[in-house]
Amino acid sequence: MSMNHAFLIGKKVYLRGLEESDLKYIKKWLSDSDFTKFLFQGDFPHSLDKLTENFAKDKKQGNPVFAIIYKKNNKIIGWAGLYEIDWISRTAEIRFFIGEKKYWGKGLATESVSLIIDYGFHKLNLHRIYGGTNEENYGSAKIFQKLGFSNEGRSKDDHFRNGRYYDILRFGLINKKNTHKKK
Repeated sequence: MSMNHAFLIGKKVYLRGLEESDLKYIKKWLSDSDFTKFLFQGDFPHSLDKLTENFAKDKKQGNPVFAIIYKKNNKIIGWAGLYEIDWISRTAEIRFFIGEKKYWGKGLATESVSLIIDYGFHKLNLHRIYGGTNEENYGSAKIFQKLGFSNEGRSKDDHFRNGRYYDILRFGLINKKNTHKKK
């Protein structure tokens, strides 16, 4: 088993830096209406040029973005990262997905998110990691809850998708080991 360029290593997956050559997989996943049904992306067709532009922007902003690799076959199965990093308040938004459908429901997104939480709290010294999901994306909501995120609220009719508006559920996790006393 080769774990070329592994940065974060779990039991079933490892994460390595997202590379420009990975964008073709992301383009394929974002073109699948089953996959994007409840995502914030998928309203418009994705071109490789636009994905490359976003990749360059993320790189320039220093967003740690990872390819999720299944260890048994070294296949890229998804993507995850930290965005909107606020270095003063020490917060970041987590985004993630498993694009390859045959790997859904196997705990691989949960393991990947767990690796990124550990990285964010212990390597980047973040205080809070937050994220959101469509109210009907039960898998993502379950991941947040399973990993100890607090339900921080609901944004009513926040996202238009599939011909209707959806509420967005907001979640947050505080690094308990890095809490300063409030005065």
